[in-house]
Amino acid sequence: MKIIAIFFLMFFCFCSGFSQNDYPEPAKKPTRLFYIQHSNNHNTYVYDANIKGEIIDPSQPINEYRIVYTQNGIKKPLSGIQRKFAYGMILLESQPNLFKFRLASRKRLFFYLNYDVSEGAKIYVTVNKHKMYLDKMFVQLKNGIFGINVKAKYVLFYGEDYISGKTVLEKVVVK
Repeated sequence: MKIIAIFFLMFFCFCSGFSQNDYPEPAKKPTRLFYIQHSNNHNTYVYDANIKGEIIDPSQPINEYRIVYTQNGIKKPLSGIQRKFAYGMILLESQPNLFKFRLASRKRLFFYLNYDVSEGAKIYVTVNKHKMYLDKMFVQLKNGIFGINVKAKYVLFYGEDYISGKTVLEKVVVK
């Protein structure tokens, strides 16, 4: 059981939204926060803000789902295993229109969701001491023995600098 949990944790943890050649990009929406893709296939994990009226719904701030491009791009909810061990967002703190999360697979990477009526919903993260609004992540995976124990080689974080708004790319090599 421990090996399975580690497998899914590593698989999700480092999936990211690097749009490599031939990788589909999910259609843009005003509520889109970010998405994650990985090197094993084109399936995409998507995170949208759940806005009700002019506030983020505190009972479910983020809508998480996957687009299964290997099945003609159908939209599906995350599986229980994906939600619990890899791609699920775990709410840590909540204030009106400001929420702190982490991915199920990463205990030390924090995501902050804020909402302003004029600017919309945005999610920011600090990677390599660089604070950025996140657009997408891409995880380069490497297989373990017999395709089990998949691990991330590196993760790419794409977004905009928190202060300047300039496009940024941060790479985290996984050891």
